[in-house]
Amino acid sequence: MTQTVLQRIQAMLRSGELAPGQPLPSQRRLAEDLQVSRASLREALSILGTLGLIRIEQGRGTFVAAPANGSDGEAVGAWRYGARYTPAEVYQFRLIAEPSAAALAARYVTDGQLEQLEQNLRAFKAAAREMDLVSTAQLDFEFHELIAVCSGNRLLADLHHTYHRIVLDSQRLPLARRSRVWEPVVEHERILKALAMHDPEGAAYYMRVHIGRAADRVGVEVVDAGA
Repeated sequence: MTQTVLQRIQAMLRSGELAPGQPLPSQRRLAEDLQVSRASLREALSILGTLGLIRIEQGRGTFVAAPANGSDGEAVGAWRYGARYTPAEVYQFRLIAEPSAAALAARYVTDGQLEQLEQNLRAFKAAAREMDLVSTAQLDFEFHELIAVCSGNRLLADLHHTYHRIVLDSQRLPLARRSRVWEPVVEHERILKALAMHDPEGAAYYMRVHIGRAADRVGVEVVDAGA
């Protein structure tokens, strides 16, 4: 339900129905218009804040974010899990777990799984070209989740799934930097090429670079213990 609401509100933003700087209707009215619960709407609005599509101002309301003119003027999206983990902690966790998953996946990935990853990459490219940030983030998450499954280690896959909300938000956060949306596409291509060549060292290296650059897109510095 939340994903559906996200797509519908994003469509309103992209069409100009909701213009930059314009306040959104009240949550009650918006929930009624979209025929969704207030809880689903609040979750969707919070995620749109992470993507940098809206800004929520306490005591004033929710407004459509104005597009930035270049990377220097682009604001980072809102991080929703600050009471539990910092973005640096999340990216560091990913730097510890995901290069190892990629290395294992390079050893054990099947032809069928490679085709799934290639399909994901094609869809990822299309979403990024269209600036469909909701789908871009979801496809990014699915690429990494599939690699965890390809590792053959069920605990790695379960960890990725258990913390999927937080991992997914860490993949939404860099998308607020509109000028850098295509960068993860290139990074995924390199990871997939290493997987297809069954190159564990290459897959781990390119995964490490990918996550480090994702942190950089958010302006977060992390210590890579595996470097």
